Amino acid sequence: MRCDILDLKVDKPGFRRFLSSWILRDEKKNRTYLVDTGPSATWPVVREAVETWGGGRLDSVLLTHVHLDHAGATALAVKEYGCSVSVSPKGRRHLIDPEDLWKGSVATLGETALLYGKPDPLPEEAILPEGTLPEGFVSVETPGHASHHRSFLCCDGTLFAGEAAGIFLEGEEPFPYLRPATPPRFFPEVTLDSIDRLLGLGAKRICYSHFGAAEGAMEMLTFAKEQILFWKAVILELLRRGASPSEEELFFQELLERDPFLAAWRRMEPDIQGREREFIGNSIQGFLGAFGPGKREK
Repeated sequence: MRCDILDLKVDKPGFRRFLSSWILRDEKKNRTYLVDTGPSATWPVVREAVETWGGGRLDSVLLTHVHLDHAGATALAVKEYGCSVSVSPKGRRHLIDPEDLWKGSVATLGETALLYGKPDPLPEEAILPEGTLPEGFVSVETPGHASHHRSFLCCDGTLFAGEAAGIFLEGEEPFPYLRPATPPRFFPEVTLDSIDRLLGLGAKRICYSHFGAAEGAMEMLTFAKEQILFWKAVILELLRRGASPSEEELFFQELLERDPFLAAWRRMEPDIQGREREFIGNSIQGFLGAFGPGKREK
């Protein structure tokens, strides 16, 4: 099965090589699938790919979760191609009536949500019954980044992990660049349990929503788990030394100095580096919320 990543750029500095959809084409069965649709604003890019690489048809959309940057164009895909949609039961209502999701996204993301675009409601009948997937795929619930997060394993051993195994940026050196996808509220044990669940699948290759793919899926999943445990140790150490949770830059500099998976950050192009600094900060805030004063382990 052919598998290609789509770079869904939006008009914000650094927002390239960041948002993505994966388009899968099975020529033998004449079937085309999308893992995530991306935001509604970038639907023209996805539609062009379906026409060019997908034989002008789209059979199913497999959603890792319903955040705007992953699922915002789902209703547009269904309207244009009549495809079915797989989504976690916990995300279902946000597709059928996206008003609360939209309001929450605007409150959290501000102008970025407006750049992504408001999602249209999805017809309920487009959603596949739970337990039903296109032939050759299995799903596993992987909450942590979101309660409605799920991942997909293809029959060829390719794992579509969404954000369950953190954020990867293909092509950066030294390899690999990884950071946790742990914005507030972060639930450490839930996230680690999800990674363990993915490790049990025995995948060969891992495809990330942000951004790219890597061989050696088991190793990459292990790295993601180790990174979460390492960040926890570093942040607890700093807190025990008297660091204030308000000193985000202190936590960032300590992690940048000590975490080998962040080493590529210093070599990134300035706009992407700036984007990653912002999101690393969000992830640090997730850890501080989970382990900060009144919550941290003894």
